[in-house]
Amino acid sequence: MSERGDHTACLKRSWRGLAAATLALALSACSGGSLTDAESTVLPTITPPTRPSVASSGFDAREIALGQREHPKIVAAFGGTYVDPDLQRFLDTMVADLARVSERPDLSYTVTVLNSPSINAFSLPGGYVYVTRGLLALANDTSEIANVLAHEMAHITQRHAIQREQQASSVAVMSQVVTDAIRDPETGQAALALTKGRLAQFSRQQELDADVIGIRTAAKAGYDPEGSVNFLRALERQTELHSRVLNQAYDPGRVDLFASHPATPQRILAAEREAQQVARTTEFRRDRAAYLRVIDGLPFGDDPREGFVQGRTFVHPQLGITFTAPEGYGLENTSRAVVGFSQAGDIIRFDAVSVPASVSLTEYLATDAVRGGQVTQIEPMTIGGLPAATATVTSEGWSFKVAAIRGQGARVYRFILATRDLNAERERELLTSAQSFRIVPEEVARRIRQQRISVVQVAPGDTVETMANRMAFDDHRIERFRALNGLSPGDRLSPGQLVKIVVQ
Repeated sequence: MSERGDHTACLKRSWRGLAAATLALALSACSGGSLTDAESTVLPTITPPTRPSVASSGFDAREIALGQREHPKIVAAFGGTYVDPDLQRFLDTMVADLARVSERPDLSYTVTVLNSPSINAFSLPGGYVYVTRGLLALANDTSEIANVLAHEMAHITQRHAIQREQQASSVAVMSQVVTDAIRDPETGQAALALTKGRLAQFSRQQELDADVIGIRTAAKAGYDPEGSVNFLRALERQTELHSRVLNQAYDPGRVDLFASHPATPQRILAAEREAQQVARTTEFRRDRAAYLRVIDGLPFGDDPREGFVQGRTFVHPQLGITFTAPEGYGLENTSRAVVGFSQAGDIIRFDAVSVPASVSLTEYLATDAVRGGQVTQIEPMTIGGLPAATATVTSEGWSFKVAAIRGQGARVYRFILATRDLNAERERELLTSAQSFRIVPEEVARRIRQQRISVVQVAPGDTVETMANRMAFDDHRIERFRALNGLSPGDRLSPGQLVKIVVQ
């Protein structure tokens, strides 16, 4: 959970589709926000080096303006930049090689590594290409990264962002026309859904087009086109694992009408066909050892300055707080909150809100526990030596158990359990988690270190199981090791093979 954030938008973030619309509506209007409220000092993440503007070669004024306007927003939204001179040189050299053989060799690019554990890559007009350190950790050789970068460069050369902006404007105009001209609500909704569906389909086709162009560009630069397929497969395995860790259902074949990306299996099949056509007559490089050397020591997972999850425990060293989720909940740290999911579909959320010291916790819960809900059973208590209170809220078929704990100044830490079936057992789950909340001693907080990628060599006798046991995780070690190293269930290790493990 980040220390940055607007404390008026605490629960507007999606809960991964697990909560019904009524739940999202009930929570979206609440006051409060990220773990640092307005009175806190926002600490910088990692300062990027001064770099020349890329928006000076080959781009028109509109592309330059759009990229320059959005670039600072992207950097801020993804936790700042991660700076490693060797890694930056590696990526810059690769992008230059790709640009020379691309459809637009006159264009220049800037690659930014975002300090985010999410697995993501995207681009902006004007030559701005972004990859997260989470994506770099998942990749296993230069061909995979080259295909990812070439894909994003294809979005730029094909002016996809500008086209989407124009298409979105057309949809907005059509929506207004429909609203003004059609009085039948059902007909109007159907027409609006059709226009939005066309926009989504338009975006999905752009993704497939960028895959094809990216594969061809990477191959021209000498990188194995199979790298695209390998990375998409790794992404599919990681997505399935992530769903399992968070107790979420995973359906690789599901196609969402309004998704901006096609389903991963669809992209894999298309990438396989294109890679097979391109790779018939040429020898390509993958350079696994070279790539693993450049990411050895790369920070992994959550940045401790934004708090991080270890199993069922969340720790925020900078704020000096910790708590443990109930048994059976998978936790995820987001920029706005820490969210846990149970196998039964219940959701537990931890965040911070701003409540003036002059307002008691019982007063706050009575008026603002969950906006729009009926509040009952307000009870004051003490948790970890701090003033606290709990309340029960019902709203549109959902029940909420809320616990609020007074921190320093106006900051109030809050636990919210959302369930369709609030009973004594679930209330105990919420209270147990809230009562585990503690202030972390400063000397303990100072000893907490970021997890990192460590590249090691497989020794004789080592197996997937023995290497997985070296991973700094309490759960799903074998699955995590396989996903991190691009290994299928039947793959075995060989002496001398380089693999990635996560260490503390």
